[in-house]
Amino acid sequence: MASCGFGAFVTALMILVISLAATIVAILTDNWYMVEPEGGAVVSEMEKRENTYSFGFWRRCYDDQPASLSPTGQLDNDGRDYLSRSYIGLSLASAAAQLATIITLLCGAWPGDCKRMRKVSLYACALGVLVFAILTSIASGVCFIAARDVETDDLHLYRGLDTEYGWSFMLHWIGAGLTVVDGFLLMGMMRYTHEDVGVLQRDYYNM
Repeated sequence: MASCGFGAFVTALMILVISLAATIVAILTDNWYMVEPEGGAVVSEMEKRENTYSFGFWRRCYDDQPASLSPTGQLDNDGRDYLSRSYIGLSLASAAAQLATIITLLCGAWPGDCKRMRKVSLYACALGVLVFAILTSIASGVCFIAARDVETDDLHLYRGLDTEYGWSFMLHWIGAGLTVVDGFLLMGMMRYTHEDVGVLQRDYYNM
């Protein structure tokens, strides 16, 4: 098993599984961005309830059910809408690519015969899919930040409010970071893995 690079293979696979889990949890949870009234600001109970919430890709979650939604929450903006569609689509594409990378590694390694497994070709194929996952994950996070900048600077939605990125946002970037780490690991596995002569079906001669 040592000559097969079993330990590195399992490590790469586990990192991918953890990264995919982090990405999925981030997509499904609603703590990407947190909003609340500024500390020390004097606001009514109704304003506090309307302006204390968090949101993610799909929902806006309030600590207490407000009597009515703030009108500023219904503003439309082409730039923000485009960015919103972008970061949702890119994040879903990243999760799909990570899943595809896992399936590629598992199918390529089946049935676990080290002598017949074309390791370099397998790692190269998996790395190609993983690079797409890395790029889409990073782009998704950047688009989310850009959308919040549009809301802050152009629409002024958060005037008089404190805002911060939540744990779902951080989890997304943890997943993105793990995919980068896994990419470097796959490159290292390609660099230090040698194909079996019988697998390549080539003739070698001593010089």
